[in-house]
Amino acid sequence: YRRPTITNLFGVGAISGQAIIYYVEGEKEGDFKTVGEGEEFSQIHYADATEHTDALSTIAGFIKESNDMITDLEFLKSDIDGRLLYDLSIVEEKQLLNGDGTGKNIKGLLNREGIQSYTATDAGNDVAVLHAQSMISTTGMMPDALVINPTDYEAIRLKKDNDGNFIGGGPFYGVNGGALTITPRLWGLDTVVTPAVDAGTAIVGSFKGAATFYRKGGVTVEATNSNDTDFISDLVTIRAKERV
Repeated sequence: YRRPTITNLFGVGAISGQAIIYYVEGEKEGDFKTVGEGEEFSQIHYADATEHTDALSTIAGFIKESNDMITDLEFLKSDIDGRLLYDLSIVEEKQLLNGDGTGKNIKGLLNREGIQSYTATDAGNDVAVLHAQSMISTTGMMPDALVINPTDYEAIRLKKDNDGNFIGGGPFYGVNGGALTITPRLWGLDTVVTPAVDAGTAIVGSFKGAATFYRKGGVTVEATNSNDTDFISDLVTIRAKERV
């Protein structure tokens, strides 16, 4: 199983209603300037803000287990944590990154307006990651994380210098013989290696400062033997859901 990682990158916010209403400002017109005594000040105008609404979406599913199986509490716990809630977290991850916003889908990060893009010359181009950092920094935000596919990260880790040494450290030692780090940070960014992002695409972002993940309440797990023919079939339906 892959380790869910995307949700933890975002800032976290609380929500009491059914949706988040926020405003996106237009372009700024004018700016501050130095003035002499008696000179006219410079007018600054922020173009009218556009109201946006993001409604909560429910991610839900269920499994069925025999009544005999759920009497084993250790099995039941592993089934809920290791299968049901794990699968829920993976779908949550996919929605946060790639949700298209149609129907009940979340509008994911990569389908938001204003996302910058840059085409690298090759899939393992670590210089392109640094350039993406600069693109974010020039907007006034500070990039804090890189999300990269395992195959692309491997291509960067396998790069060698002119003496044949791995620039990111070999399989037993880190850079210049230092301590080995399983996933060395690339250009100082928290580096998340996951198939959640497609090969050939990496995401550099100011995740904590520029994006917020909202979950109303927690993840709910409920069980019943009254669903469908569960009672006469000696089955129990266990469902899990969250609103995000």
